[in-house]
Amino acid sequence: MTEDLNAWIGCDSACPAQAAWLIKLVEGELYFCGHHKNKFEVALDKVAYEMIELNKTEELPILEEAEV
Repeated sequence: MTEDLNAWIGCDSACPAQAAWLIKLVEGELYFCGHHKNKFEVALDKVAYEMIELNKTEELPILEEAEV
C-alpha cells in the first residue's frame, strides 16, 4: 500500500488542525499537528520508531550547467 502523505488528515489530539506529523509506532500510527507533536515529543520519542513530517517541501539545489 502506498501512503498519500499529502492527504488532509486531522490531528489525533482532539484538535481541529491539520496533521503535520505522522508518528509510526510498533502497533499503529498517530497524526499530530506541529503544536501537539512538540507538546508530546518527549513521550513520543520513547515509543515511536519513525516521525515523518507531512507536506514538507524541500527546495532543490540549483545546479550550474556544465561547460561544454
